[in-house]
Amino acid sequence: HMTAPLVSIILPVYNGGAYLETALQSLLAQDYRNIEILAIDDGSRDNSLACLQRAAAQDARVLVRSRENRGLVATLNEGLALARGDLIARMDADDIAYPTRIGRQVQAFLEEPDLAMCGTA
Repeated sequence: HMTAPLVSIILPVYNGGAYLETALQSLLAQDYRNIEILAIDDGSRDNSLACLQRAAAQDARVLVRSRENRGLVATLNEGLALARGDLIARMDADDIAYPTRIGRQVQAFLEEPDLAMCGTA
């Protein structure tokens, strides 16, 4: 199973509409395909939820949850509880990921079985 482990990407969203589509496209364009994107809308008051729902309608790897505002820590914990992946990644709604990000991180874990964490700059 660890040959191509499922990666759960937790994407907390709070009023991220201005950047969200770019963030989502950067995740969906990953050269590593075995991902699930857990997009949790933390009570946004902008167009974030509509943007997330559009992405989910176009790609089954996007899972959307929406609820009242509870803050970042609660949102990340909710994402962890939903995650089915062998590895967990996180990204903010105003970030972009280069197409090789997840694949390179997965490779680091496969090469280094004792690795606990891997960051990017």
